[in-house]
Amino acid sequence: MTRVAPIAGVAITHELAGPIQLEQRDAVEWSGTEATEPPLLIRHEVGDTRSTGMQPVLTVPPWCTFYVDHAGEPAAIFHGVLGEVERLLTTVIAGSVYRVRYAGAPREPVIPLQSELTAYSFGLAARGTGLIAHACAFVTPSGDGVLCPGVSGTGKTTLARLLGAAAPAVTLLTDDRAIVTLDADAVRVWGSPWPGAAGIAGAASASLTTVVFIRHGAAFQRRLVSAREAFRRIVNTLSMPLWQPARCGQALEIVDAIVSRTRLIELTYPPTEAGARWVASEVDNRVAAGVQ
Repeated sequence: MTRVAPIAGVAITHELAGPIQLEQRDAVEWSGTEATEPPLLIRHEVGDTRSTGMQPVLTVPPWCTFYVDHAGEPAAIFHGVLGEVERLLTTVIAGSVYRVRYAGAPREPVIPLQSELTAYSFGLAARGTGLIAHACAFVTPSGDGVLCPGVSGTGKTTLARLLGAAAPAVTLLTDDRAIVTLDADAVRVWGSPWPGAAGIAGAASASLTTVVFIRHGAAFQRRLVSAREAFRRIVNTLSMPLWQPARCGQALEIVDAIVSRTRLIELTYPPTEAGARWVASEVDNRVAAGVQ
């Protein structure tokens, strides 16, 4: 049995059966947050990986295919693209227990990233409490959370590295995958143990006050972004439960809360330490001044 310290308040336990072992070699140091929600259990076993009786709803070639099972709950088949054993992830108890079945006994310890991320995403969607965001995220010296969402190649990891070198007063949460949660009081941004190339996994959180769409350019420019534009741009960076349309409504409420409760800006800057310092000061100055 392997345990992952709480992520946005939710701990993960991997329950291993038979010869299955998890690879920990590439795991980052993750101290975790306070446990505030019921844990998530992922059971690993060798067994039948056929999608019999399931309806395919989304394919992400060549990596995986998402399904909905007979009870309307999500499932996913991870194809053995790089020689891995094919795996089937299914829902046992929505929001609580998930099962990973392997087509055969893996010859080597398994890297759990793909199944762990997917089960966690399924769990958040079932609970209706949050979404995973592809983003760089940090906390300003004033204590406010900043989310910089973007698809691959936007510059999230570069910004995180530059902030680490040039803005030590900033608390980095992640360079690739942040957790955004919504409760009655606020939208909150958290770090996660699933970083990008920079390996940044900060076990902290803050109230999300600012969303920054980042762009590289020769000149320093700041532009206000409308809620309509921000919604369109940010929704493509979130783990929306497209595999289960019935739960998209709750997810869209979280997106709406993000764009209606935060400052929305686009910052263009050169990818240098000076550029990163400008981003940090621009965001912090605006938060401190209360400027929209």
